[in-house]
Amino acid sequence: GSGIGLAAVARFAVEGCRVIATVENSEQLAALSGIPVVQAAVLDVTREDDWQSVVADAAARFGPVEILFNNAGVTNRGDLEQTGRDLWDATILVDLTSVYLGCRAVIGGMLANGRGAIVNNASINGLRGNTGLVAYSAAKGGVVAMTRSLALDYAGRGIRVNCICPAAVDTVMTRDHLAAVPDRDAVERAIVAKHPIGRMADPDEVAAVAVFLASDDASYMTGLAIPVDGGRTIR
Repeated sequence: GSGIGLAAVARFAVEGCRVIATVENSEQLAALSGIPVVQAAVLDVTREDDWQSVVADAAARFGPVEILFNNAGVTNRGDLEQTGRDLWDATILVDLTSVYLGCRAVIGGMLANGRGAIVNNASINGLRGNTGLVAYSAAKGGVVAMTRSLALDYAGRGIRVNCICPAAVDTVMTRDHLAAVPDRDAVERAIVAKHPIGRMADPDEVAAVAVFLASDDASYMTGLAIPVDGGRTIR
């Protein structure tokens, strides 16, 4: 419904995919109305029965799902002392368990079809950690590790699994965070300064890498965690 997900829907559609675009709530459906060849569905990514229903509907319309882009996520902030069990559980559920549920929902159809590509949205914080993001970094690190394990399990069965690891992206989520801090300009400057390229990413720049990894152009790539980070991981 916004950010990287919305940009990816548009890119997948342009590439000729028949897209089932899932959103968190009905208010986000309007964002998809101008994109052709897209079927929209409301999906609670934390519920296994929701996943099964959406995937079954997609298969009934178009045949087995060939591409899955797991993109849903939340950035819950806090160090260990600030991260109570409720915050921990909520972050792991949305940022890690939902990825497991999505992969599990599509894998049967991909195996039956003899091919498939899964792209999971992780984070550079899953590669290197960050201050004040203990639950988020743990969840995204789990996504990276799960991606690699799935790639090994299914590499010989026609299914590729990769993940992308974005740094700061100019999305609604990022803007909401900046709006809530005491000195927005100072925080934004500090975020940008961490990236050698000198700015945050546009959502479409991240979506482009997800679409590439899902495409046949990346047919010899699996088990990778690709930073899309303006050089941040090398600083």
